[in-house]
Amino acid sequence: MNHVGTLAALCAVAAALPAVAQTSAISIYGRLDLGITHQNSGTTNLNGGNGATGAAGKRWDVRQSSGNRLGFRGTEDLGRGWKAGFHIEHRFRADSGAADNPFWAARSIVELGSPYGAVYLGREYIPLFWTAVELDPWRFETTAMFGSRHQFAGYSIDGGVRSLNTVGYKSPKWGGFTAQLATALGEGARERSASANLQYKRGPWFFGGGFDRVDSNRRLALIGGTYDFGVVRPMLTFSRSTVAGIDARNLSVGATAPVGPGQLRVGFARYSPDGANNDIDKLGLGYVHPLSKRVSLYADIGSAKQEGRSRTTAMDAGIKYNF
Repeated sequence: MNHVGTLAALCAVAAALPAVAQTSAISIYGRLDLGITHQNSGTTNLNGGNGATGAAGKRWDVRQSSGNRLGFRGTEDLGRGWKAGFHIEHRFRADSGAADNPFWAARSIVELGSPYGAVYLGREYIPLFWTAVELDPWRFETTAMFGSRHQFAGYSIDGGVRSLNTVGYKSPKWGGFTAQLATALGEGARERSASANLQYKRGPWFFGGGFDRVDSNRRLALIGGTYDFGVVRPMLTFSRSTVAGIDARNLSVGATAPVGPGQLRVGFARYSPDGANNDIDKLGLGYVHPLSKRVSLYADIGSAKQEGRSRTTAMDAGIKYNF
């Protein structure tokens, strides 16, 4: 059954449920993250458009290392295992107070859940994001992160890792396995996309893979996994993409390890698009130290070198407050 047919079937069954809601809840959450970043005058783009780029030359900045946000979530119990929900999240720059555009840039979805899974509609992360971020020691944050350039091998949709006009399905958990399917309607701006992930998470194990595809000139496949040994959690990701007709590959190897109350993070990634002088190697090293359940200090260094360009290195140190 296609996504539209699945949504129609779920709506038909939902119509037969009791109209009186059992319980409802709305929560507010957010993050403030600011630090000091220093970058040298290298000409390699460090994070593929996220964070330090190298283009502005040697500089000091006060800036975020992860997205500052204000979000709202709600659920309504419809009875018999059914529920409705929404999730909207605003992003902004805490150093200047400027709002991101669009206002609900991070997420804006409405969802209908059941014992058989959940259907959602709106602006949402593509399914492969959840696999890729699990296999990045920095989870797409700080100057040291692998980020989307490496984990997605340069692929993006609608300008990033989220798709507009999405209709998606999230499965329930089956013995550690979950699946997610989505299509994003182009609505005249591009072709309709198709994407999916399959993940396994149980105990120390995690592995996953999937694809995202707009057309023959824009597609992505990714696979990877990790095992938590307790003293160290190594992770490996391989991704392959086609962007504007150019094939690219990326291999990311990373690890996290507990050090005292905090966590040490290390990683290496190689992004290799077809063509001359395109390979980019990136090294990362970082440490995060919790001060409480909500507050942490972090320090990182990321260094990238592209063939034919000079090395760009950036260091950050800051504080993150989640609420």
